Order: sequence, then C-alpha cells, then structure tokens
Amino acid sequence: MKEKKIEIIDKTIVILKEIYGDKLKENIPKVRELIKLLYIIGSDYIEITQELYYELSPLPQNVKFIIPNNNKIEVKESNKLYNMLKYESDKSNVKNIRIVGLDDLIFYDYNKIFSEIINVFGENIELCIKNECESATAMSLEWLKNGGKKVVTTFAGIGGYTPLEEVLGSLLFLEKIKLSGDQKLFPEVLNLFEDITQETLDRNMPFIGKDIFNVESGIHVNGIAKNPSTYEPYDPNEIGRTRNIIIGKHSGVNALEIKLKELNIEYKTNNLKIMLENVRELSTQKRRGLNNEEIKEIYKKCYI
Repeated sequence: MKEKKIEIIDKTIVILKEIYGDKLKENIPKVRELIKLLYIIGSDYIEITQELYYELSPLPQNVKFIIPNNNKIEVKESNKLYNMLKYESDKSNVKNIRIVGLDDLIFYDYNKIFSEIINVFGENIELCIKNECESATAMSLEWLKNGGKKVVTTFAGIGGYTPLEEVLGSLLFLEKIKLSGDQKLFPEVLNLFEDITQETLDRNMPFIGKDIFNVESGIHVNGIAKNPSTYEPYDPNEIGRTRNIIIGKHSGVNALEIKLKELNIEYKTNNLKIMLENVRELSTQKRRGLNNEEIKEIYKKCYI
C-alpha cells in the first residue's frame, strides 16, 4: 500500500446538497471554502454534480473535481455480491465503476470479496462503503491493503459513508504513509462544516473531535507529562490540536501542579491539597471538569 498511488474521492458536497437542499445556496461562499479545505487536507478529488457545478460556479481553482456517472453497483448485503459480480462481469472493460454499500462487509471474508472485485473490474474500481455497521473505515483500509486504489468518503461520515478524516488519519498514523495534504487544518474544516450545517458534531469523534485530547485522570496526566506517547497515539499538533488537561474530581495533586504551570500561576506546594479539595467539590457539584477560569477562582480563594 505504501508503494502505490491511493486516490480518495470525497463526496461531502454532494451529500450536503442531498440533505440540506436549497439551504446550501445560502452558504455558497462557505461551501466554496469547504471545498478548498477538503482538498487541502488530503482529498484527491472533490465530487460534485452538474447541478452543483452551476450553483457553485465559479469553483475554487487548483482543486480537482469529479462528476459521478451512472456506472454504480448498489450492494447492501455482501453475501449477494458474488451473483452481482457474475452478472456484471461482462462490463469489465467499463471504466469508473463504483460499488456502493457493502454495509455488512466486516461479517464476511472481505479479503476474498476484494480479490473477486479486482478480478472482475480491476484495481481502479471505486469502493464507496457505507457505515451502517460502523466499520467503513476499517474496510476501506483493508480494500487498499488488498490492492484497491480508490475509496469514496465524506467528512465526518455525513450521509453514512466512510469518514474522510478517519481514512486520512489512519493512513498517516497507523499505516505510516506520508500524505500530501495538511491534516493540521482538521479543526478549521470542522468549524466550517458545523457553521454550514448548523449542527454540532460529537466532541469525541476520531481525529476531529474537540475533546479528544482532553485529559483528566491523574494517572493519565502523570503519564503524559513524562512521556506523551504513553497515552497519545500521535502528537495533537499534527492534526491542529493541543493537549488540554482537565482538572476535576478524578485529578490528583500532580495534575493540579501541571495545570497551574500551564496557566503560569505561581503556587505553594503546601496549599495544593486544600485547593484540590475545592476543585473536587466544585467539579462534583457541576458534574464536569473545571475550566481555566474556575481553576483561577479557586486559586484566588485558597491563596489570597
């Protein structure tokens, strides 16, 4: 997989149009900016329809676009794929065929299925795996490992497809493949995506969640302070994030010290236990970790 070209076709804009319809017209400048960012972070092609082409023109420059064709094979149940491949085998000379679905692929011998697909259509077939069983990312990566070259994605998995950011992050951090895109822009894409859709995504989503580098447990904080790779599979800076130590009811004295140093607050060691008691009490009342301003207020109460 490391020695061959992988192509990622992202259809986020098409799915946004399907879901939000004419509301997308209210955000055309933002959609154009989203297209640019989706391309910059690592998509090889941005998929649009003829309708979107006219609605969004002029399209951003220096971005490769692709318009979907009708050469699609819809397969929801993977066990029915073999008969469909037999029926479609006479179309092996047709280019740009896309298989859409394979929702339950993880429950079958996917290596054998991928081999059969490549035997019939070749390695350039586009695989657009749906995420009903929450395994679309894993199956898309297995497709690439088994010789496939093209996968179809959407940002944040919108529409129930393979999440773009998960494919990019997995290739970069798990497969150690150097990508041409700039994954440090993930937070910027997320903010713009939420602005356009007016919806807030889960803050713990892989690679783009705003809270994925929040750390509260005392053991975790101590471990990260000594060696970040103990608990972090990659440096937060590589996806445009920073580590955020959350102080709450599970925190210990060491974690509190690290947080105070992070906030450039001078403290006396003999007062830390009293401060920690106040932290745990307030955190328990609020049923969450405390923000920086709340930590500062407790500090003032205990030290002034």
